[in-house]
Amino acid sequence: MMKLNRSVFCFLLLVFIAVAPSAEAENYPNKPIELILPAAPGGTTDTAVRLMAGKWQEFLGQPVVVVNVPGAGGAIGANRVARAKPDGYTLLGAFDSLLVALPFVQSNVEYDLDSFTYINGFGLGAIYLVARADAPFKTVSEAIETIRGAQQNKFSYASYGIGVITHFTAERLWDMNGVKLNYIPYKSSPESVLAMLGGHVDFAVTAGTGGAANHPQARILAIASENRREDTPDVPTLKELGYPVSLDFISAVLAPRGLSKHVEEKLVSAIQSANAKYGDLFKEQLLGKADLIYVNMTGQEVHDTWRERQAWFKELAPKMELPK
Repeated sequence: MMKLNRSVFCFLLLVFIAVAPSAEAENYPNKPIELILPAAPGGTTDTAVRLMAGKWQEFLGQPVVVVNVPGAGGAIGANRVARAKPDGYTLLGAFDSLLVALPFVQSNVEYDLDSFTYINGFGLGAIYLVARADAPFKTVSEAIETIRGAQQNKFSYASYGIGVITHFTAERLWDMNGVKLNYIPYKSSPESVLAMLGGHVDFAVTAGTGGAANHPQARILAIASENRREDTPDVPTLKELGYPVSLDFISAVLAPRGLSKHVEEKLVSAIQSANAKYGDLFKEQLLGKADLIYVNMTGQEVHDTWRERQAWFKELAPKMELPK
């Protein structure tokens, strides 16, 4: 009888273990959701997430609390989410540099592209090549020819860090044209623009315009985008100028790998409901306040795009002598 009772107990315990997670998922969400933004406040993804999170929570029925966790280029925050319980209560505000480029630069990265569940891509950002208005060149081709004809390492450019998306984009442009420039990293795109305007570097390669769009002493030479943007319609793309460098960087929402299908569907459904109701507002606010073009990409589209980009990042990284 005791053996029978023990067998029944073990059976019921196994049933409880199997059922409990699904019951928890069925009740999702029943407490606030934490969205980790692995950067300081004020960046494009941070600004966009804060604009949209309040609308997402309308359809989730629980607050979405944005928490900034900067450090190590974003690796600290992303590591935290990758290690989190995949229950839908810890999400990640992600961007290209974090998932595609950082693994080539930071030795403390504990994740890869497959460490997450991809929920939605909500914004496209642009990378700009900027020079001073009084520079001895007016176009990208003139700039490259000037660099090519000068003494080695005479020209330099600035961006907002080492191994970030703008750094890789610039190096791809220089590499395909057989020129080499000194790279000077700064903390932000606006600081890069100020360094260029002050004559400390010859170019700024920025995520967004970095304040250069309306500055009388700055000239935006090109945008590394698939198409021209409506906020800078006179700026040509590198692609149309004959340089196949197209990189609209993506802002997205991710969760830890292993998220249940039920919770994933609830998150996707809430975001899609918010998009249906507030899409026009998102389009206006993201462009005006976050320098992002509002999009609605599936998680699979985000993952596939980043997988493709990582392939050429991996090819280019050894030429950049990146520290790690």
